[in-house]
Amino acid sequence: MIFIAAIGIGGYVIYEKINEETSDKNEQLLTDYLESGGIERESVEDLEDDETAMQPGMAAQNFTLTDIKSKETITLSDLRGNYVILNMWASWCPPCRDEMPDFIKFYEEYQDDNVVIVAINMTTEERSVDNVQQFVNDFNIPFYILLDEEGEVKENYDVHYLPTTLIIDPDGKVTVRRPGHITYDMLVDYYEEVTQND
Repeated sequence: MIFIAAIGIGGYVIYEKINEETSDKNEQLLTDYLESGGIERESVEDLEDDETAMQPGMAAQNFTLTDIKSKETITLSDLRGNYVILNMWASWCPPCRDEMPDFIKFYEEYQDDNVVIVAINMTTEERSVDNVQQFVNDFNIPFYILLDEEGEVKENYDVHYLPTTLIIDPDGKVTVRRPGHITYDMLVDYYEEVTQND
């Protein structure tokens, strides 16, 4: 009986230690997330490095990637004439998950206004494409979900932080680059500002 009690107490102590370590780790992740302004850091580079990335006024780098749902290839230049919102994300990224309902809401409200949303998964950062598919299924995402399987977009667009969102005008120029979490209201504000300037 004493032996069983000792095992029980020992198990509880181990359980509490694991819980404490998990809690500490989660607390640190939350602190890092808040300190980074809602940006899931993919690398240790500082935010200043983003100044070397594709910025507003630059021509958007063309790409051809496969849509996970239709299995068709989508080429950015074929979307010319529309406002294209590019959202770079990963399935393991908490702010990417948090903002996805806002992108879906924006799509439902503005899909008839020459707006195309292209969500580009940073597939080289995923454990498997199954995780990406599960993410798409969880949210029932209605717009393009492209797989950056070779890291082409990640490299050419210099994506250091997830999520990262860009808005490209009908002429193919970048008008907005926003690293970090974005809300529906922010999307609307960016879109209205861009369309009023055209």
